[in-house]
Amino acid sequence: MKLALLRHGPTEWNAAGRVQGHTDIPLSEAGLAKMSDLRLPLAFQRSYCSPLLRARQTAEALGLTDVIFDPRLMEQHWGIWEGLSLDEIRTRHGTDAFARAGEGAAFRPGGGETTGALNARVADFLTDVARGAGDAVAVTHTGVVRAAYTLATGWDMATPMPAGLDLSKIMLLSLDSQGAAKIDMLNLDFSSL
Repeated sequence: MKLALLRHGPTEWNAAGRVQGHTDIPLSEAGLAKMSDLRLPLAFQRSYCSPLLRARQTAEALGLTDVIFDPRLMEQHWGIWEGLSLDEIRTRHGTDAFARAGEGAAFRPGGGETTGALNARVADFLTDVARGAGDAVAVTHTGVVRAAYTLATGWDMATPMPAGLDLSKIMLLSLDSQGAAKIDMLNLDFSSL
């Protein structure tokens, strides 16, 4: 089966470079307008979405119906770093804040969720989706798309995000019956209205 993963549209915090995590930020006016002008290029029988507002607004703007809201699709929890810019994190918590938070699966931002825990919940989601009938789409967040990419490719997340992964586009996965993922297509474009 196929699973399309896409990141929510732009928010004011995205524009300001602020870490969102579990903070429930809406799409900006520009973000809502942008997503309302787009459509998915393929048909899907099932639609899933993070319960966070910015993802819900994106799903609605894209015209998705009968959406199943799944908390496993929420962004990585960034703890006390949520709402801060990267510079503010370094100023408040030290220039080595990110190094002290760990690397790869051990990374734990500001008392939030480890990347390993994020990967585990995304793997659990993929397993459940693979058991259903028909292809699916999921509206989610950067961390979840990165986790799915990791599960599909073996990327260790200790190095910078692969340059070939464009988070403004759609990542299409193939899932086997157990939920094991392979990249079917990176950077699939949306259709315009």
